[in-house]
Amino acid sequence: MWSALLAFALAAPQVANALLRFPCAQLTVMRSDPLINPGAVSAHLHQVVGGSAFNFNMSADIDMQAASCSSCSIKENKSNYWSPTLYFQSPTNGTFMRVKQRPGPLLGNPNEGMTVYYIQVGSGIKAFPKGFRMIAGDPYLRAYNSSIDDSRSITIRCLSDTTSGNGPDSNGMPTVPCAGGIRTQINFPTCWDGKNVDTPNHKDHVRYAINASFGNFGQGCPSTHPVQLPLLFLETVWDTTPFNKEFVNGKNPFVWAMGDPTGYGFHSDYMMGWPQDTLQRAMDTCTDAGGGNCGVLTTRSEQELNDCALPPRVDEPINGWLTSLPGCNQIYPGPARAPVQSGCGAPTTMLPATSVSFLKTNITGWQAVGCSSQDLTGAKTSGQDMTIEKCLNYCAGQKQQYAGLKAGNACSCGASANTGAISSSYACNVRCAGDANEFCGAANRIAIYNGGTPVDVPTTTIASPTSTATTPPGNTGGSGVAQKWGQCGGIGWTGPTVCVAGSTCSKQNDYYSQCI
Repeated sequence: MWSALLAFALAAPQVANALLRFPCAQLTVMRSDPLINPGAVSAHLHQVVGGSAFNFNMSADIDMQAASCSSCSIKENKSNYWSPTLYFQSPTNGTFMRVKQRPGPLLGNPNEGMTVYYIQVGSGIKAFPKGFRMIAGDPYLRAYNSSIDDSRSITIRCLSDTTSGNGPDSNGMPTVPCAGGIRTQINFPTCWDGKNVDTPNHKDHVRYAINASFGNFGQGCPSTHPVQLPLLFLETVWDTTPFNKEFVNGKNPFVWAMGDPTGYGFHSDYMMGWPQDTLQRAMDTCTDAGGGNCGVLTTRSEQELNDCALPPRVDEPINGWLTSLPGCNQIYPGPARAPVQSGCGAPTTMLPATSVSFLKTNITGWQAVGCSSQDLTGAKTSGQDMTIEKCLNYCAGQKQQYAGLKAGNACSCGASANTGAISSSYACNVRCAGDANEFCGAANRIAIYNGGTPVDVPTTTIASPTSTATTPPGNTGGSGVAQKWGQCGGIGWTGPTVCVAGSTCSKQNDYYSQCI
């Protein structure tokens, strides 16, 4: 199954010897780009995944392994990956709405995010060295040029459905509605000069393989960059389906956050956050061409991925109907390279990390208590118009002291709340159905508010559940029920082996069985 997924993902005429493939949930969405705009608010909005050390300024000596968590499923990996966000622009009045992402097929249910591949092309692959950084793509391109590596490294798939991942690829944005949304697919360079972990433009220390293009691994590295790296490949699925009726005369109604309606300026950034010896050991010993679990690595649970999140630190709306793109980026269709934009009046300062939260802290008469794993047991309501204020008002009307929000659209009330179930390790980071610029809990987390006498929350935190390394042999069959698309078996698997009703545990390879 994984090899089939790789085949349709890369559409490659060659076969990779081995690969790692794993999901990353969304860490944050904000105008931050520590490579291009270190120490400052960046020009356009990015989706970021990976380690929680991500910040506006990430100097070369930062210890990314010191991150408290990561939104990627491999525990040793605290790298960061980011790319621009996608907006729909109304053909009627020109306003903008941010397009949501959804997980790729067979990867469970991480909160939006992307899928990451480390692919070994040939042999003798060297792991990225500590401190390594690079960029793929060019945000200023507005036309395809087959002589430019950045043009050839990116495709956009018009998905034919929401489950298979099939569909035609193009270098620019599709000009017809896509029944399953669209998927961006970007390859990073695979050839390194062997000396510099970064260069001022974040590109000169690396090169693409000779004549490489998306789906074509090329003919080896040039002599100036002789060291072969893993092929880093990122996929992101964008749910464009709510806007499929908005195509007018074949005109694409979507635009990237930097004002690009063509798709040719899509790009991604990478900061290496692995222990180098661990990644090298994985490259040397994990030779599964299907992308399954790697025995020398440790996996995080899906809940851990979703609990690792950072609140946005730029005080600006990024969701709902906007009259301009965040950063005031102007739409520039080209075909000439886009000009650098600045001085539009958008916010240029970031809020202190200690002053931001997924909970709303300035509601008169209510205390934002924290993010909890335990629901409230009183009256309940839900709806696609749910906001924090709507839930608090409902619970006040029910004469209940506590209000809790969950999954973006659910509200519960209670006479009491278990503060022992609240942890700073949890993230209530799902946006409210009725106001996408607020947060209303998460799939399995409840944002708790107190309308009575303020309460104290224990300073200790509850550790998130962890999974064990896949080195021990056998399958011990842990308790519980695996959800659809979740893992249910494989060498070393200690979790549940029984699938939720309606799905069956199917072996993908020796290390990975999945409920499908």
